[in-house]
Amino acid sequence: MHQREIYIAGPLFNTHERWYLEQIAAALEQVGYKTFLPHRDVGLLSGDALLDRSRIFQGDLAALERCDACVALLTGADHDSGTCGELGYMYAKGKPCFGISDDVRRMNNLIWGLCGEGKQIAKTIDELLSLVTNI
Repeated sequence: MHQREIYIAGPLFNTHERWYLEQIAAALEQVGYKTFLPHRDVGLLSGDALLDRSRIFQGDLAALERCDACVALLTGADHDSGTCGELGYMYAKGKPCFGISDDVRRMNNLIWGLCGEGKQIAKTIDELLSLVTNI
């Protein structure tokens, strides 16, 4: 049996978002999961270079295919479009999708549904760890 790998999706626009995604990855790795973290594992866009964009897209796509589940950071006034695309892709492949958010604003209903109709959404990293134990 292979080590379960989790794709960690979320906005990458500032150091705080990237830092929190790294904390999620570290916690999952500490309990035995392998993780794919896009900005760590394939990098960030540094411009509009077509080769850079294609390399990052292909790396992310390969990870989406390979990973067993997705954890998505869902905070903010509206969910990040790339994160929503990653969640939708994983859901369409029949892979479990989990969210993490302590935002008090109402979550988009489709995103809520993709995450087990809300049953797979955690408010904290510790709560997330208890949700993903059965993948």
